[in-house]
Amino acid sequence: MIQRLIFFMVAFGSGAGAFKILVLYPTPSFSHQRPIMALTEKLVQLGHQVFAVSPNIVLGLEGNENYTYVDVSFSYEYFSDVKTDDVVNFQREIPKWGIKDFMVPMAEIPGKQFLSEPFKKFKKRVESEKLKFDVVIVESLCIPWGCGMLRLLSEAAPIISMTTVAVDHNENHIGSRMHLSFVPTILSPYTDRMSFWEKLENWIFYSYFLSMSSGVFESAARRFFKDNYGAEAENLVEGCWSNVSLVLVTSNPLYFYPRLLAPNVVEVGPLHLKSPPALPKNLQEWLDGAEKGVIYFCLGGNVKSKSLPESARDNFVKFFQELSPGYRVLWKWEADGKIPGQSPNILTQKWMPQESVLAHPKVKIFIMQGGLQSFQEAVHYGVPTVGIPWYGDQRGVVAKMVDAKIGLRLLPEELSKFEKVKSTLEAVMFDERFIFAAWMNWRGAGNDAHSSARELCRIRSLVTMDGPLPMAAHHGAPWKSIKAAIRHRPSHPGHNNEWRWASMLWL
Repeated sequence: MIQRLIFFMVAFGSGAGAFKILVLYPTPSFSHQRPIMALTEKLVQLGHQVFAVSPNIVLGLEGNENYTYVDVSFSYEYFSDVKTDDVVNFQREIPKWGIKDFMVPMAEIPGKQFLSEPFKKFKKRVESEKLKFDVVIVESLCIPWGCGMLRLLSEAAPIISMTTVAVDHNENHIGSRMHLSFVPTILSPYTDRMSFWEKLENWIFYSYFLSMSSGVFESAARRFFKDNYGAEAENLVEGCWSNVSLVLVTSNPLYFYPRLLAPNVVEVGPLHLKSPPALPKNLQEWLDGAEKGVIYFCLGGNVKSKSLPESARDNFVKFFQELSPGYRVLWKWEADGKIPGQSPNILTQKWMPQESVLAHPKVKIFIMQGGLQSFQEAVHYGVPTVGIPWYGDQRGVVAKMVDAKIGLRLLPEELSKFEKVKSTLEAVMFDERFIFAAWMNWRGAGNDAHSSARELCRIRSLVTMDGPLPMAAHHGAPWKSIKAAIRHRPSHPGHNNEWRWASMLWL
């Protein structure tokens, strides 16, 4: 408690004046938006003016004079199960070497937002009022878009890159070098203990991904500014990647692995975690009535359970049917009506208040897709997991989850095998021994060989809240870093491709 008080006093006690902060956070995915929404709420509460261009409004800030929301919620139509070239479709497994397939349409979304009527109205306001921003917070991969638009709208200001995955795309661009012999790329199912061939593949893929993703997003931004503001406007994107002053990573080594970080790369931890609201009455009664426990099944906001192959869906339904009396299942099911073959011990809803569900003591296991925010919530509330990774950083998240001994992995191709599904779920539900190794040597936390899975996950939660990397949204670390970026505009060494070649020496 004393640590928290000192941190709060240092971060907020300086009496600094209010700043104008522009937030450009394009990705239409609620999990991506939650951390920046939490930070926006805190900044507004501190008296700063925040101008947020986002698909999600921060509830509770409506009408606040310090909060300007530019509504680009229409962008969610570009994250759907419609199969067209301009839509990002996640209803399938996407191999990591095929990640360009969804990055290309994703890179076009900021342009659609900038051409929308709400943004055009906001742009006119900036021009008419001659607004000058003190700092701009931009979603990591969208730096060329945010940097270019800032140069078009206003005078130069420090740019902060923020990410909702475990490693920020811009770390390499501003001098923070990944040691690829023991730091896996977040899109790979590796740990920090790789074989020689895994290290080699890790290096090759990292080099490919960094070059490809930077190229895709920068090219899309260049086309947009050239087509809409003239040929010379293409130069607005020039040098944007290395123009970042500060990187905020909404993770920490608890959810990934320790790595070398430059001083202007700050791991702020899970910003979105806070006390969950009360459950709706129907869910509260359903969970309370489970004598032996509850299985919570949710694949996040992008992957939908209704899109599971029929064989996979039937295997889960069969397993849930065969559970002994006293167990119940809470399943996020997006289609109308019941699941084919749904048994009485299954309750479905199209949307779930996930944190409130995970906080319930009857929840024994969380079947999830491997999203970082879901992983952070599972750890925070002490719920063991079964991860089914489909694309992107989910493979890395699930690999870390398994490595930390708090869950197991089911690959999408294994879902058609009933015995594999059954053995994996039963292991996490009934055999807690695989959890023990993670914290066996942590005697100071009261851990011993008889600790339960939930207790060991709870220890990890305490590290998140009270350890050396505290839950920064409530302690002020993000704002302390932002304030330093505004006042001092830190320099950085910039991008150096030679590092990636030199890193091969340590394979």
